[in-house]
Amino acid sequence: MAGPLRRQLPPVGWGLASVVLGAIGLLLFVVPILAIPISLCGALLGLIGAASKAARAHVDLRLSLAGMALCCLALLIDLGVNYAPGGFLGRPAESQIVDPAARQRYVPPPAAFR
Repeated sequence: MAGPLRRQLPPVGWGLASVVLGAIGLLLFVVPILAIPISLCGALLGLIGAASKAARAHVDLRLSLAGMALCCLALLIDLGVNYAPGGFLGRPAESQIVDPAARQRYVPPPAAFR
């Protein structure tokens, strides 16, 4: 019964992997050192899935395109978080561990009056 009655499903491996990695890249936007490579790998898998559509007609293109779009969105957010300017608040305050008087130059006392 496994012959002609069995329905053939299109392979979704590359596209589904791209969608999953894009979602993980979006969830990890607070850790750009992990999210950027994950999103890049997902975009690469989506590109491979779209290229396999050109080679074989029975591959589903929708998941590959959705995965590439999701990975590109994740990359934009991840890079935006990574390279966001942090200088709006000015320079950070110096620590108060060192006594401010210790940073002044030494001035010798005046000579004794004769």
